[in-house]
Amino acid sequence: MLDHNRLSIIAEVIRGHKIGNQHDLKEHLKGRGFDTTQSSISRDLKKLGVVKVDGYYKTPSIAPGESSKVDRLDATTAGDNLIVLKTGPGNANRAGVIIDRANIIGILGTIAGDDTIFVAVANRQTQAKVLRKIFALFD
Repeated sequence: MLDHNRLSIIAEVIRGHKIGNQHDLKEHLKGRGFDTTQSSISRDLKKLGVVKVDGYYKTPSIAPGESSKVDRLDATTAGDNLIVLKTGPGNANRAGVIIDRANIIGILGTIAGDDTIFVAVANRQTQAKVLRKIFALFD
């Protein structure tokens, strides 16, 4: 329960303040009664799907259980190891979080910008399977 409460507080702090590093976040948490380590904060940020945008932490724009709809999702492949996904403006981060949380076997990593997501895969066979699974997420 304490872990879940700390996660909620971290998300609240990040939404309400410009937090640029883990030290600043640790100080905010300390002010709210949570004396935690940097490694715990690092794990918590990963659990929450927090990203840095323009030098400040941001929480993802989709919460667990929220709709997985994006206004557009187009895909192309680049070589044997890359899938390039295009979304509408401002939707790539949201779609990237959905993809990451799905833990699709075969995805080696993702990078999301404003309207583009790069999805790295091991080979061409994996590429096709992953692409089908990604599109199933957004039906």
